[in-house]
Order: sequence, then structure tokens, then C-alpha cells
Amino acid sequence: MKPDAIDTKILEALMADGRASFREIAKRTSLTTPTVSARLARMTRAGLIKKFIPVLSADSVDRGVLAILTLKVESASAEKVAKTLAKLREVEDVYMTTGQNITLKVALNDVDGLESFLKRNLLGRPGVSVTSSQIITSVVKDEPPSLLPGLLTMKLNCDYCHEEVTRKRPYTIAAGSFHYYFCCKTCRKAYLDKYGSRLAKIGAD
Repeated sequence: MKPDAIDTKILEALMADGRASFREIAKRTSLTTPTVSARLARMTRAGLIKKFIPVLSADSVDRGVLAILTLKVESASAEKVAKTLAKLREVEDVYMTTGQNITLKVALNDVDGLESFLKRNLLGRPGVSVTSSQIITSVVKDEPPSLLPGLLTMKLNCDYCHEEVTRKRPYTIAAGSFHYYFCCKTCRKAYLDKYGSRLAKIGAD
């Protein structure tokens, strides 16, 4: 499912100021506070919004040594290796690139820590070879994107059976500023049968 124009307005306001309250976002977007709350809750449940975190200034934080590592990996095991490395505490970013390569950004205490990391996690791993390792000497920019990409999608789960909604246009119930999504007519009807009286109090359609 693609976020609509209202979702986009909320996301743009939040990306401009991640500390903004629901009331502040509502004021900036000409929406109601319950609408902002409900929409953000839906986008979070759908996995479009992963989490809210502070962005620390690179000049104010001593992160030790940052390094970029490029690995050559056998195609059959590339995805498994990437997911395994992503779980390591030292690994900040993992990218799979063309030519069966994996690029990592790692944060370590010092230069000796880089050698130790390579020995523990990469050197000798079957089907994996380190083709380059570069220490970052200066961070010019290290921030989340400030602009929304042109194409956004989010996965929805049915509010009744909790299975993924695969229809491009899911069955819905609107109750005040809240929207509920369903994979089929049967689940929508079952939800109404169970919660209809409660939804009626807030104006369900």
C-alpha cells in the first residue's frame, strides 16, 4: 500500500523536526491531533517508520575508528552472510552491491580493533574475502535523508486476522480519525460484528 497525501504531509513535518508533538504536526499540516496520532501509529505498525532516534553531531561524539570494508562473497551465501554481519554490535551499516559484494561501515575502539574485528568475523570465513578496508578520517555528513523518496510503500496487516493485506485497495473501516484495514470482506464483517457498537460511538463508516 502506498502512503497517501496526508501520510506524506505528516512524514515531511516529522522529518523536518523529529521532536515535534502530535499537536505541533497537526498545526503544521492542518490536520487534527487524533488524525496525526492514528496515521503515525499505522505507518509504524506497517514498518514504514522503523523507529525514532536522536541524530548525534559527528563533531560532538568520539566514536573511535570508523572503517568501510568491502567484501567479495559467493553469490549463494551473500544474503546469509550480510544478515549475519548485520547483527554484530560493531557493524553500523550493511549494503549488498553489484558484483556479489558487501560493503560494511563498522565502528571500533581503535585501529587495533579493526584487525581484531577482521580476524574474528571475516578472515577465514568460507566464501568471503576482504577486498578493501578504509579508515574514515573525517565525517563531512552523516544524517538521515531530509527528503522523502519518490516511491514509498508499506505493508499492512489485517486488523482482524493479522495476516498481511495483499490487495492494492484493502477493505477498510473509518471510525473518526482512525482507519482499520482488512484482507477480505469476511474479516471486515467479523470485526464489525465484534466491535461494531464500540466503533459506532466514534462514527464508523
